[in-house]
Amino acid sequence: MLQQLAWHGWRIQIPHEWNPVKIEGDYDDGSLLIADMTTARIGLRWKKAPRRTDPVAWARKTFMGEVGQRAADEVTDYSIDGDWRVSRLYTEPEPPGRDVWAGWSVASGRVLQVVYHARHREPAFANDILPTLADSPVDGPMSWSVFDLQVTSPSGLRVQWYKLNAGDLSLAFTTTRGQKQTIVRQIGPATLALSRQPLGQWVRGQYQVSKKTHRYPPEPLPTRVTVGAESVAGLRVVMPRKRRFFFAGGLLPRDQILIGCVDEKRNRIVIGQGEDETLVRELLITVGQPPHNASQ
Repeated sequence: MLQQLAWHGWRIQIPHEWNPVKIEGDYDDGSLLIADMTTARIGLRWKKAPRRTDPVAWARKTFMGEVGQRAADEVTDYSIDGDWRVSRLYTEPEPPGRDVWAGWSVASGRVLQVVYHARHREPAFANDILPTLADSPVDGPMSWSVFDLQVTSPSGLRVQWYKLNAGDLSLAFTTTRGQKQTIVRQIGPATLALSRQPLGQWVRGQYQVSKKTHRYPPEPLPTRVTVGAESVAGLRVVMPRKRRFFFAGGLLPRDQILIGCVDEKRNRIVIGQGEDETLVRELLITVGQPPHNASQ
């Protein structure tokens, strides 16, 4: 059975027992290493496509660097859904070894290499995993699905930073110009987390991100928030900017909004934070939902 992994525009389905163990870079240049309980299984490496470079020449150079000149002659075209200027695959004839796929995406203008560490000769990589690979254009909604957290960001947002701890996952989004930071945090299982402290304390704990510049009010207010397809009761906090930062109005938002709730259906605490309450709620609606265009 496969699970969806979505990161910086890439989407791919991998076995449930595999998970990311190393994530680096951003939308334009980055890498992601996926492993099972014992060893690395798949590595993804991407970057903006070189300017004025012939796609076929780029692909050959890539394979020569990965598998050597002799093996590069055995590379074949590989048909995959989506718009690709080039899509080619090398299959190691005698594992253990590495199968390598390289593609040039028209959707984002990026090139991607996927290396599969084959333990024995079986068709899972070419038949089951690679066909699920898809890319997202930078000017559209973007899916994020890692470990237990799924969220879709609207056009114009990118991940600025992330924390992926066991049972406590956070993604911080910002505009391409680094403005209007918005955070989505998920804590679970909720039953265990709430046995340690109530929801109000979890929401107040998120305030630490803005403690230096904004003031926490005496009490949070009740609200309704939609998470996934469910409308649930939650807490809403408006944190005004501290007076000593009055002259930093152009750099700091006047208010920070905190919204927290319990997604009982998924047994998770979900918290959103940002200066734009509409955007915070828009992101919370997508939490726990399948990645955008996951069927593609």
